[in-house]
Amino acid sequence: MHLIRFSAEHLTRIIVGSDRLAGRAVESSALAIGSFDGVHRGHLQLIREVKEARDRRKLKASCIFTFRRHPRLVLDPHPQPFLLTTWREKLSLLSALDLDVVVAADFCPALARLSYQDFVETFLVRYLGMQHLVAGYDVHLGAGRKGNVETLDSLGQQLGYTLEVIPPLRDDGRTVSSSAIRSALGQGDLKTAAAMLGRPYALWGEVTAGDGRGRSIGYPTANVVPLFEYKLLPAPGVYAVRVHLPGDVAAAGRRDGELGRVVETLPEVDRSGSIMSMGQQEWVIFGGMLNFGSVPTFHEGGLPRLRVEVHVLEFDGDLRGRTLKVEWMQRLRAERKFGSPRELVEQLRHDEAEARGLLFPRS
Repeated sequence: MHLIRFSAEHLTRIIVGSDRLAGRAVESSALAIGSFDGVHRGHLQLIREVKEARDRRKLKASCIFTFRRHPRLVLDPHPQPFLLTTWREKLSLLSALDLDVVVAADFCPALARLSYQDFVETFLVRYLGMQHLVAGYDVHLGAGRKGNVETLDSLGQQLGYTLEVIPPLRDDGRTVSSSAIRSALGQGDLKTAAAMLGRPYALWGEVTAGDGRGRSIGYPTANVVPLFEYKLLPAPGVYAVRVHLPGDVAAAGRRDGELGRVVETLPEVDRSGSIMSMGQQEWVIFGGMLNFGSVPTFHEGGLPRLRVEVHVLEFDGDLRGRTLKVEWMQRLRAERKFGSPRELVEQLRHDEAEARGLLFPRS
């Protein structure tokens, strides 16, 4: 996969005419454009069609044009966490899809003001050699969102590309979309979210110091901070999860609860979003229990900022300062305040039994 980056500064200079695009980057391509937040099953369908069109028309490259900085982070002055996939997560998922070229742009005000005609002609046709555009049924490009199915088809007749429109993908009567997945997560409905994504919903985070109370009551937890502040988390509550630990960490601790191993990629990127290293390594998967909430039993009135705390089942090792991945499997219950630590421990034993029944294979 070849990554082409456009910073906001470079895009702005190109659009206002103070910079020129380099010569054509791709001789000919089939292409799709979008935020691809979640890289869900609908997005995967678009990407499959792009690759099939490349082969069918004997074009040189399959290409997607996406955004490192999501448009909402520019257009909304006070965004709340909403991203299904951070840029690093999106890169990890895209790298496994056998695409030839991924263009990653920082959405910026100048791009928001650009007409769909100028955008398509300058960036897609001239620079990326687009001869076939694969678009979702609800596509909208350019200033005023005027680049829709009808206008893009008409423009294609002028510029020499063909347009293929993909109908909505439906799952159990619901249209698969990023907004539908966000809605399901907001209700703690991990089953629906996973069905639309084609995989469990996941969080990559860094383990930081916590209160240390978990160990004193027999349930030590890792305090996990998302790698990006706008990452969306499911509804507060207690969950059964799968926890992916770096192989070297797992090897250093007791690991009776190991569920499997996998080689995964979490790209290391610089400030501009360019890849410094693909970060591929072996991860060991464990079962776990996760609380996402304000910890009201130990903090009167609850913490002002919700916290992610993970107890890794049958593992005893030092995770501080390390990155791990959490897959949210099923919501067990809502968070609540208990009258004493003893009452909390009794409930945690019930939670653990339920989590084990969900996560560990029956013998």
